[in-house]
Amino acid sequence: MSGKAGLRPGTRAVHAGLNPAENLCAVTAPIYQSATFVAADTEELMAINTGARRGFVYSRVRNPTVMAAEQRVASLEEAQSAVLYASGMAAIAGAMAPFLKAGDGVVALPEVYGGTAKYFRDVLPAQGVTVTWARDLTPGAVADCIGSMTRIIYVETPTNPLVRVVDLAAMSELAREKGLMLVVDGTLGSPMNQRPLALGADLVVHSASKYLNGHGDLIIGAVCGSRDLTRKLRSHQQASGAIVDPHAAWLLMRGMATYALRIAQHNTSGQKVAEFLAAHPAVTCVHYPGLPDHPDHALACRQMTGFGGLLAFEMRTPEAAQAVVDRTRLFGIGPSIGGVESLISQPGNTSHFSVPADERRKMGISDSLVRISVGIEDAEDLIADLSQALEVCE
Repeated sequence: MSGKAGLRPGTRAVHAGLNPAENLCAVTAPIYQSATFVAADTEELMAINTGARRGFVYSRVRNPTVMAAEQRVASLEEAQSAVLYASGMAAIAGAMAPFLKAGDGVVALPEVYGGTAKYFRDVLPAQGVTVTWARDLTPGAVADCIGSMTRIIYVETPTNPLVRVVDLAAMSELAREKGLMLVVDGTLGSPMNQRPLALGADLVVHSASKYLNGHGDLIIGAVCGSRDLTRKLRSHQQASGAIVDPHAAWLLMRGMATYALRIAQHNTSGQKVAEFLAAHPAVTCVHYPGLPDHPDHALACRQMTGFGGLLAFEMRTPEAAQAVVDRTRLFGIGPSIGGVESLISQPGNTSHFSVPADERRKMGISDSLVRISVGIEDAEDLIADLSQALEVCE
């Protein structure tokens, strides 16, 4: 089953990309841990190579387990196709590399993941690609940056860690008007809460290590889009070798089976924790689009069906922020998001550690900011833990 029309996301998360009849009736996808596949004869080998016959030759080119996982991701995103990569950062690089050459330009929004900012700051310029940062998250700010050599608009929404929401319909309209590609990092939105392709994006990128896998035991990335575009991505990937191991693909399928249940819990608990923090006297600001005073609340209500499990909040001083992080008991102190376990950190020490301090401040990331990835634990227990941690600041 590759994701039939009419099935709901929770069902597709369990069944898409797997046909038991083709896998000895196994209820879970087998791990085809093989580098090479043999053909009956030269004629069959050439038929597979040319695409005249379905089959497998070499796992750097095509592997059954990886293909099944790609079909499941594509089904959740309601995309024609998906390509898996060795990491989320490999997916970001892979989404753009086939469409850029020296002399081309990318316009990026100013709020992006720290690893993305490093890639745009250090890697693309070294390849002769100019990166222009828009002054804010609006289409008007992006339009002001577009030049004759611009090829791609790059957007992250919601953003990490300030959870700002970008108007994808408006950004897609601008991209079409200018003849540009729109690439969207939809990791925080996840397919259950937001579908960039349906809003006009050309490609959507996921750090699938996060909500899609959800168990904190896997580094993997994904890019979804039309077959015409993903065919180019796959060709570049096969040449560059940024492929996924079959066992990693199997772990992703295992994680996606519970995806719909996990996202529902992330949404519910994220809202409860955000409301608790917003009412706490020691907290000066909470960044969560589910709150009515969030600057993008109305847009998020139109564009998203849930607000997710990531939020950030401001303390009065960096010392107070560190004290809260260190006093928590249920929250693990560490990077990453989207797992079943709740994590807490100061972005300057984790997700944006590679971004120079002055650039972090320009992005609105202060040393007093605390980021929380709300897991699937009982929300009341998480709130009780935060409450005792915040006592030191009262």
